[in-house]
Amino acid sequence: MCDKLASVLKQPFYVWLLGIYPIFHLYSENLGLVKDREVLYVCGGMLAATTLAFLVANRAMRCRYKTAFMLSICSLVFSLSGHVYVQIFIPRSLFVWTLLLLVALLILVVILRRRASSHILEPVTPALNLILLALLAIPVADIASSYVSKSINLQPISAFGNLSTAQDAAPKVNDSFTHPDIYYIIPDGYPSDHWLQKVMRYDNSAFTKALKNRRFVVADHAQSNYWATLLSLASVLNMQFFDNNPLPTSDLDFLRLSITDNKVARQLQQMGYTYVQLLSGFWMPNPSADIIRDFTPGGTIEIEVSQSDYSTAIDTGLPKKWRTIPILENYYKQPFLPLYLETTFLRIVSTRLNGLFFQDDSMPYSLFAPERFLDTVDEVGSIARMPEATFTIVHLTKPHLPVVFDENGNFVEENWQPDNGEIIAQLNFINLMFLKMIDSILEESRNPPVIVFQADHGSLHIDSDGEYTNLVKFAPYAAYHLPEGYSITFPKPFTLVNTFPLLFNEIFETNYELRVDRLFEPPLVYKAPFEQEEVTARYLGK
Repeated sequence: MCDKLASVLKQPFYVWLLGIYPIFHLYSENLGLVKDREVLYVCGGMLAATTLAFLVANRAMRCRYKTAFMLSICSLVFSLSGHVYVQIFIPRSLFVWTLLLLVALLILVVILRRRASSHILEPVTPALNLILLALLAIPVADIASSYVSKSINLQPISAFGNLSTAQDAAPKVNDSFTHPDIYYIIPDGYPSDHWLQKVMRYDNSAFTKALKNRRFVVADHAQSNYWATLLSLASVLNMQFFDNNPLPTSDLDFLRLSITDNKVARQLQQMGYTYVQLLSGFWMPNPSADIIRDFTPGGTIEIEVSQSDYSTAIDTGLPKKWRTIPILENYYKQPFLPLYLETTFLRIVSTRLNGLFFQDDSMPYSLFAPERFLDTVDEVGSIARMPEATFTIVHLTKPHLPVVFDENGNFVEENWQPDNGEIIAQLNFINLMFLKMIDSILEESRNPPVIVFQADHGSLHIDSDGEYTNLVKFAPYAAYHLPEGYSITFPKPFTLVNTFPLLFNEIFETNYELRVDRLFEPPLVYKAPFEQEEVTARYLGK
């Protein structure tokens, strides 16, 4: 038995393990955020490419140990070059970086072919095999644990049966003074004016003044209870804190379910409101929503979700052509291949490759696609024209990174490491788009609406030192438009969990008690969202 194991370990299979290790590591860091089955396709492609390269190279090298070692170096450079480029930007030009890397790799291959000795490589092969097996075991164990403990592949929509869903909704009512349209607009990662000025030296007062001219009240002391989107929105929309997952599904899917099937929407539906979801690519459609819309290259689509068979149908236009989409994750998980390509040597052609693999005009835009942002802004006006009293959730993934716009609204290549000038240029443009969207709501509404323009959290990407970094995470931009006759005094301190209790108490004369203000920091964010550290004493009111 030992002899057989030793014989196996002498074979240089570490080159195949090194090819798939970055894939499994990237997947383990994004569990629940990307489409799971695509990981298998990418792994299969890498194994096939490695096998083909090994067969071709081995004919030239005529030594499997030298071939494996050389291909391992090439594989390592291929898998890490995009990631390293993002981290260090040396040189800044992606074309120059790719060209220099290719030249360096060719020189290294020539040196290895001439100088590498099989007498040295053969003895170290078993050690390399064991090292790669140990490295690969770490993400594989992480992935397996998620599948076993939380059934990550369980169709999450089936968990709706375990959640409290809406009671028999009241007959739909039209918007009026007593039932005004309510818009919950979420600009992702938008920090308050104070922190934009303090950390980035950016004066955002012109945008704030424009909102105040439109009768908005700005709560510049607002703080989010969490600095992660899913936790923050689940908390706001259910008017409670979240510290555990009671469902047999992944933690992220539980949070998505809690956002889409939320207490605020259910209560408004029971009052006759029409619940509208404009999907952002970050959470799933809800079977109990009245209107669900998503955005594709072929235009805006209406979505119907069946509670009985958990499939999804899309309306591709007039005349209606219904098509069943059994993969619900298309609407709330991102493709894995584009994420992987961005970390590799193929980063320079990733945009073209993505276009080659993702050409279906009926598939939703990716989460950070600039087209998704612009189409969402344009779509809101159509909701305002509806006669029904509506509750609409609009999640916009800006000004969150990556930067995809310049100051004039032109598309730029996704930039996850922009300088402050590029961040500010995008912010100037999206501020104009936010005002355009708000103006369309105010102009198209038959009665003055309620508009909650409230970020989910502050900035996660502002470059600063020490405590400033954490303080700005809990400092969201927060502004509120109420019809004349209504007013809210925001207490100090004020955290976002109390947003809708304050609104409901004022508009519908409910008697919600406000939650005690508490702040939580999830150190592992979406990898373990319920491993939270309470940081109220450290950051509240600061």
